[in-house]
Amino acid sequence: MTAEARILVHALVASTSVTTPPSRIWSVQIRLEFRAPYNFCPFMQIASQNGLAVDTDLALVYAAHYSKFETMECLVGEGNATSFIGPLIKAAERGCLPVVHWFVSRGVNDIEMCLALTTAASNGHFLVASYLLAHIPVNVLEALSQQILKAARGQGSKSLDGVAFLLESNFLRDATATYEAADRIATGSTTGMSQDLVAFLKEHWSKSAFAEGVSAGQEHFVNIMRILRAGASPICLQDLPLPMVLGIAYLPLYRACLRAGGQLLPQRLRGELIEAVTRLGEPASTESQGKDLVLALERHLPSFLIAS
Repeated sequence: MTAEARILVHALVASTSVTTPPSRIWSVQIRLEFRAPYNFCPFMQIASQNGLAVDTDLALVYAAHYSKFETMECLVGEGNATSFIGPLIKAAERGCLPVVHWFVSRGVNDIEMCLALTTAASNGHFLVASYLLAHIPVNVLEALSQQILKAARGQGSKSLDGVAFLLESNFLRDATATYEAADRIATGSTTGMSQDLVAFLKEHWSKSAFAEGVSAGQEHFVNIMRILRAGASPICLQDLPLPMVLGIAYLPLYRACLRAGGQLLPQRLRGELIEAVTRLGEPASTESQGKDLVLALERHLPSFLIAS
């Protein structure tokens, strides 16, 4: 931020000239320059005394942009600024959590928070998105789940990172519901979705992706058995301790799960993981979720590999 922040305030000044009809109104721009301790309230008083109708909502946009909280308080408290959606969205777009928190604490509605959520997610500001997720009622998230996933798609090479973040965060606070929301888009049940979003969800987050993951896990297990029984490598895996063999077989999967992070794993990865822990004799079902599955796999791997 520059040394001097600027707030542009539009004031409507009624003419007091005898020769000019009283109904005529000019639009006047008043540019205020202030430093951090500037108190905006005296200006509001002067404007009121001189009959100036100040556009406090526009002033709030500029004050929020420069994180001038005292000015924002004055504009809302004394200037009766009520339009929070514009500055809230801009703050989410920039990833400015203090400003987002300020507006949320003053009672922005659920739809406005959803718009800010998708803006933050699509721009890669996941700390802000996490904060907003915690403040939006789950019934609102469920009702707007398809639109939220659609709007979380950003631009550029990482355009789907926001979508992945919401799903990995279990944004509907129920694993089944979150997976179902992704699957509805992946299967074409929702119209108006971009092709890259549909393809991404179909490949990683759909029911078919889960089935492909299980199938890939089964194929991997068969290949490991073939190597153990008929491998021609001079390194005989059968002579290694069992934890080492399991480490060779499943360490890449374990690390992939750790990289994914989040509360939920992508369906394809979860399918592979369920197949792996089932082969290792751990109790698992199609409803088992990431954290428990990763811990189950971890119990069978050498500790020195886990720490590496």
